Amino acid sequence: MTKIAVIGHIAIDKVIDETGQRVQLGGPPAYTALSFGLLGDRIHAVSKVGDDISKNFLRQLTDLGMDAGNMVVEGAETTRFVLDYTQEIRVLGVESVCEKICSNDIEDLPDAALITPIIGELTDCAVEAIQSDVLALDPQGFLRRRLEDGSIQLQPWRDRELMGRLDVLKASADEVKLITGDSDPRRGTEKIRKFGASVAVTTLGQNGSLVAMGGRPSQVPAYDSDVRDSTGAGDVFLGAFMSEYLRGDDPVWCACVGSAMASRVIETNGARIDSTKRDVISRAEELLDCVVRV
Repeated sequence: MTKIAVIGHIAIDKVIDETGQRVQLGGPPAYTALSFGLLGDRIHAVSKVGDDISKNFLRQLTDLGMDAGNMVVEGAETTRFVLDYTQEIRVLGVESVCEKICSNDIEDLPDAALITPIIGELTDCAVEAIQSDVLALDPQGFLRRRLEDGSIQLQPWRDRELMGRLDVLKASADEVKLITGDSDPRRGTEKIRKFGASVAVTTLGQNGSLVAMGGRPSQVPAYDSDVRDSTGAGDVFLGAFMSEYLRGDDPVWCACVGSAMASRVIETNGARIDSTKRDVISRAEELLDCVVRV
């Protein structure tokens, strides 16, 4: 059984879409745990929640394999997001942010770690303290700045020292543009590798993902699914990618499994997947036959 540390805040998401409004468990640790669990692995979550979190959500975290009780900070509020899908482009807001994750929270890490901030919750000292044989990053939380009204403003970010330590960096096309300054996803993905990451993955939504690891990047298609809730798709993708990557599999295959897993989570609401490992691998094999060099 593979184990990976996932470092970043768990969140409570208020989701608004054409069906109405609902509150559900969110954040990268919850969604990556789904992928790892379905593929037979587990995570070690380094996260914090407030004592305002419900017993139901704590039970969900426990069911996902996390030591939820040790994450609760008395007197703190859990990180809470508002995700409005009724607009043409998703509108993201923040109602509260939990206590920051500091260097003294980074201890006894397994040999692999996945850095997954969602709203600037990692101190610089915490980032420096993360030392693992295999290191991956989803930088979304470094690129977000919370404004006084709770809205989120995107900002450029580039930490060459951190990127030089990475085995894998996964980001959306918009995030890659903010990191590299290049609006072309292919060129931006290649620049991420030049900044130091051994493997760069750029997700393209319905157009799949780009995987660069030397030579021409490969484009992995998305699996065609009925979208019910796209929240957490990127986290599930990266969780599945890293589960396969830690087994020594080819990054292109890892991205196929990531796309297949993401296609399953968007068919349900919240941090839940109604699928089997066999089904995910079957979808990944279909995608592998359609990979192209770009």
